[in-house]
Amino acid sequence: MAENTGGVLSYWNLKEFACSKSPKSITEYPLFTDAHITGELKEGLEPYCFINMIATNHNPGDVQESIILRIGWYINDNRTFDVKTEASKYHGGGLTDEIAALVSLKLGIRLKAGDETRIFDGYSKDPLGTPRASITQPPKLMLRKNQLILPSVFKKVNLSELAELQSLKNIHEDQYVALIRAARLYQDALWVVESEPALAWIMLISAIEVAANQQSLEDATPEEKLKELKPELAKLLTEAGGNKLLSEVANQITSSLGATNKFIKFCQKFMPDPPAERPPEWAQVRWSKKNLRKILNKLYEYRSNALHGGTPFPEPMCRPPENISKEHCFTERGSTGLATHILGGSWESKDIPINLNTFNYMVNGILNKWWKSLVNQS
Repeated sequence: MAENTGGVLSYWNLKEFACSKSPKSITEYPLFTDAHITGELKEGLEPYCFINMIATNHNPGDVQESIILRIGWYINDNRTFDVKTEASKYHGGGLTDEIAALVSLKLGIRLKAGDETRIFDGYSKDPLGTPRASITQPPKLMLRKNQLILPSVFKKVNLSELAELQSLKNIHEDQYVALIRAARLYQDALWVVESEPALAWIMLISAIEVAANQQSLEDATPEEKLKELKPELAKLLTEAGGNKLLSEVANQITSSLGATNKFIKFCQKFMPDPPAERPPEWAQVRWSKKNLRKILNKLYEYRSNALHGGTPFPEPMCRPPENISKEHCFTERGSTGLATHILGGSWESKDIPINLNTFNYMVNGILNKWWKSLVNQS
């Protein structure tokens, strides 16, 4: 038996599968995307299987049912709760949302789960299962412009790449919760980016922050971080209430300590290689440690201005990437000119150093490398 099924259901269902012979029930759910799905994964990833529905319409922004997620339930979701607030594992979704978010992050595509459409269990003797009607509407993608802001998300992917999901049963649940939260922020960013790109910027950076906070907890205890970053405060707390008070305060404020530096260090540690296909050098982001640090610092500054001052991300960084020619891929920079003036704002080229399409590539690569590191540590 698995140790506990009161936390994140998709995690404990994986754990319980390793100990059980047959599922309590099986359910199926459609997964919606505008990506071109190839391949299939029916075996080797139980209790989660991904069946290709062979969708035929492959136009940018056209969302349709493309995958069936088949879930073998080795646990039940009947849980008891104390009369107190407890949200340490809360992320705002259920098991299908967790799996859809992980798939979205792993493949770098827009993906959302629909309602249960078929169930196989003891209530029905039909070997082909019992159909269920959908309650909610399929997700819609709101396009603000004719050209996609994230053209890299509309692509062909192979479901066989999801085989790594099963290894997540070996990581700690706290790590899994952080991965789910980061994945859901990434997933949501891909759905809002075409209509609200300034919001997508914040969500992509927040996804990195969730992962960076988890990594920081594993690198040092909250008390150690407080002593390193705020030595005078740590001394005052120790003198006033001993190690107990120091520990209590450290646990309350640890996520905000050295936020900018923590974000940058995490990105640099897991930064992916440059894209395989790149535009001419004058339209590229220089993929050097020094230059990327400058970019990340600027992005975190914009993030703070947006959250605390209400100043949106610069409009030039919220537009589709420039397509120079048929022979070249999209530009990587926010602007290729000396400066941009729009909507009452003006920005020098150095202050809009990267576009959303390139940053999405960066974030997806960083989070997937972090994901791989969690599995390798287990």
